[in-house]
Amino acid sequence: MDTTPLAAALASLLVGYAFGNFLTADVVARALTRKSAFQTGVGNPGMANIGHELGKGAALVVLAGDILKVVAAWVLCRTLFPGSTELAGNAAALATTLGHNFPVWHRFRGGKGVTTTCSAIILATPAIGITSCLFGLAVVIISGYLCYGAVAITLAYLVGSIFLAVVGVTSPPLVAFALVLCALMFVAHWSAIQAARNGTARRASISTKLRERLDLNG
Repeated sequence: MDTTPLAAALASLLVGYAFGNFLTADVVARALTRKSAFQTGVGNPGMANIGHELGKGAALVVLAGDILKVVAAWVLCRTLFPGSTELAGNAAALATTLGHNFPVWHRFRGGKGVTTTCSAIILATPAIGITSCLFGLAVVIISGYLCYGAVAITLAYLVGSIFLAVVGVTSPPLVAFALVLCALMFVAHWSAIQAARNGTARRASISTKLRERLDLNG
C-alpha cells in the first residue's frame, strides 16, 4: 500500500490497538471457570494472575495468545505498508500494548502489558530486547517482585535504545518507542510498586522457586 509514513504510523496504531483489545486471559478464564479474568484472583487479565489461579497450562495459553497478537499486528502492518515497515511494525506493536492495557470494551481497564511489551521490543530490536527481558527476569529473581522486573525491562531497553541512537545505529523514533513503553509500564505497575515498597505485595512465585533452585535463600 502506497502511503506516507505518517499515515502508515496512524493506521498501524489503530490496527495494533484493535489487536490489543483481545485479552487472551479473559478468554481462558471464561473457558475454564465461566468467570471473567477480572473476577479471577487479583483481577489482572495477564499470565501471572491466570497462572497463579488456574495453573501452568492456562498461563502458557495466555502467554502464547498475548505474544501472537503482537506478532500478528506487527506482521500485518509491515505487510500493508512495505514503504514504512519499521515504523509500521513498531507502531502496531506499541499500540497492541495500549489496547491490552486500556481496552475500550472494558472501560479502558485492562492488563499490565508485560508480555506484549517484551514481544514488542524483541520484534523491534531482537538483541537489545532479549537482553532487556533477561535483565528484568534477573531483577524479579533478586527482588522477588514482578513489578520491579517489569519496569526494569523497559528501563534497560530505553537505555539501550538511547545508546543505539547516539552511536547512529538507529533513529530517534526508536527512542520515542522505548520511552512510551517505559511510561506505560510505570503507569501499569505504579500501585504494585507502592505495595512492594510497603511490604503488602504478593511475592512472585517464579522468584521463590528459582531462588530455591539456585540456593539463593540461604
